[in-house]
Amino acid sequence: MKQFNIWKKIAACLLFLNIVFTAFKPELLTPNASAGEMTVRSMGFGPALNIGPGSKIFNGGSLSLLADYDNRQMLSMILQDKNGALVVIDGGWDINAAHLTDVIRSRGGHVSGWFITHPHSDHIGALVQILNNPDSQITIDHVYYSLADQSWYETVEPSRADLVNSLRAALATLPAEKLHTVQKDQEIQIGQIKARVLNNPYLLDATSVNNSSVAYQFLLNDVSILVLGDMGPEAGQLLLSEHTAAELKSDIVQMSHHGQYGVSREVYAAIDPKIALWPCPLWLWNNDNGGGTGSGDWKTLETRKWMEELGVKVNYCIKDGDQIIY
Repeated sequence: MKQFNIWKKIAACLLFLNIVFTAFKPELLTPNASAGEMTVRSMGFGPALNIGPGSKIFNGGSLSLLADYDNRQMLSMILQDKNGALVVIDGGWDINAAHLTDVIRSRGGHVSGWFITHPHSDHIGALVQILNNPDSQITIDHVYYSLADQSWYETVEPSRADLVNSLRAALATLPAEKLHTVQKDQEIQIGQIKARVLNNPYLLDATSVNNSSVAYQFLLNDVSILVLGDMGPEAGQLLLSEHTAAELKSDIVQMSHHGQYGVSREVYAAIDPKIALWPCPLWLWNNDNGGGTGSGDWKTLETRKWMEELGVKVNYCIKDGDQIIY
């Protein structure tokens, strides 16, 4: 009997050691594509994000990254606080308007604030479509954006200047008191969601309209979400020069320019996120131009490697459909 008790104690000790070492082994955390929940294979997050089985980091709120069903890159994001206040960021292509509208209607049909990063079709096409549709059955309290003079778009990207005019005309369907030109360092409170404007548009010669993206840092239940739009390396360096790492640091980051040829590794290192949001389809995620993984000339695989090296353990990607974090 005494020998049996010794072996029982040894087994209990081994079990305890296994639990301890397993808990601190760094492994990848991946989202469940169907429900948007986090499947946790190991611990490793600090107190800023108490992520674990069944945890809800937004305390009754949510972050939704909507997918494009035409297999194209785009950005459409919704934040919702626990009282139902809705914030929409960009919205995607015009063909995404129907799905976006359905999601907004399912949450009450009322948008408290709509934020625009920059006027490209895969970001503002849906908003233009919704504003021009009197039967959309949704209401919008405020739209926040910063546009350059029309002559600038006609000079740097003349093929897309008409789209900017279309956006201006669509915005004009709203009362003037609902339209807000944002400025760097401005803070906006919408329900329990706070937004901080990180920059005025950078009017650069390289990838001009992408680099003119306005970056926003949102705060929901003390979880920070940094939206970069389509900023490229040039805009990223300017953003880094205007802010300290402490100011940029965020729990969640939207991968700039859909995760390829966006801001530099240095910028992501300053942001130091725990969760990355990838608004890219499968072919872009794999840098696949039809010849298999790595066959394209996009930078997604390189960026994915950066994020792994920087310690990001949760990646949400629209290649898996709509992604929802609670």
